[in-house]
Amino acid sequence: FEAFTGKPEDAVTGMNVSEFFNLPEPIRRGIENRFKNLPSPRVSADGKTRDGRKIRISLSTFMQRSNTPQTLRLLVMEAADLNQGKGVLVISRDGKPDASLSGPEYESLWNSIKVEDQEALIRQAKNRFLGPVDSMMLNISGRPFRIEMEKEEVRFPYPPVSGHPMGIDGAGRDVMARILYGLRTSLTFGLFLVVCSMAFGIAAGAVQGYFGGAVDISAQRFIEIWSALPFLYVMILMGSTYGRSFSILLFCYGIFNWIGISYYIRAEFLRLRTQGFVEAAKCLGLSSGKIIFRHILPNALIPVITFFPFSLVGAIGALAALDYLGFGLPPPTPSWGELLFQAQQYRWAWWLILYPSAALFVVMLLGVFVGEGIRNAYDPRQYTRLE
Repeated sequence: FEAFTGKPEDAVTGMNVSEFFNLPEPIRRGIENRFKNLPSPRVSADGKTRDGRKIRISLSTFMQRSNTPQTLRLLVMEAADLNQGKGVLVISRDGKPDASLSGPEYESLWNSIKVEDQEALIRQAKNRFLGPVDSMMLNISGRPFRIEMEKEEVRFPYPPVSGHPMGIDGAGRDVMARILYGLRTSLTFGLFLVVCSMAFGIAAGAVQGYFGGAVDISAQRFIEIWSALPFLYVMILMGSTYGRSFSILLFCYGIFNWIGISYYIRAEFLRLRTQGFVEAAKCLGLSSGKIIFRHILPNALIPVITFFPFSLVGAIGALAALDYLGFGLPPPTPSWGELLFQAQQYRWAWWLILYPSAALFVVMLLGVFVGEGIRNAYDPRQYTRLE
């Protein structure tokens, strides 16, 4: 009360409250109704002190009592200036204040505090590390301030701070480092998978397309049966039997990923094996291996070149999906899918959703752009002319 009246409580006992505050009309009516023992809702209104300071006066909800009340409790608060920022002074465990006050008046405000009050604030902050402490009232430059000591508990995941621009994940690891190492893991897995699956798919498609007949039909029936196997079930079975590892994941995904490219290579070989240069090579007595690898395959690599970036993008997305589902790489291998899985657990941690999703989106988008560029470069239709 002394902060608003300038007098101690004993000196104002028995005086009229209107001598210190300009009471708004809702507050006056609320006081009258309460002294008449009438039920009244909560009332809050803005007023002023006699020296012109803005205040907020509140009356709590009042229920009718058996006896008419003789006293009332008014809650008086100094109204906040909307043009002034909230001051938050960060004090470390050793008691040194950090110049990170959010507001334009940090330097002048802190320097205007008396030295003994500064020492009291730092001492109170040290005590807050040990347990809860009461708030403090300080008069700084003629203005009353209530000082609250709030201990910021460090828990993981933690939002972006200085030194960790993308935040910290649920295990206390830097998200930016996890994203960069996850990029390396994704590209390594994607390149290995695409190279191995394309090599096997090219071999299978080449044999089918070159020899045709019974070899082609038998291989096609086998591929159809093989592609009907549920990949996810096979992945779960292999992971439960041999454990989760990079090589097991690469093997399980690779034995299914070659099927798509084999169709394109088979079609190219079926088309090219009837060309004149292939017939000429057979007439010269060249072996089937030389005809396949030296004459037909170089002319059938356009689907491989154009589909390579798209296959790489698909492999990166598949790895992120498997890691998100828990069937991918074992922990603590950095992975974008694992970060997204943490984001599902901590839905309030927006940085675990934003940054891995953005990294996955950008990499896949760039891969698609590269694939479109290569496809346009090898597309003969833009050079075709109808005469």
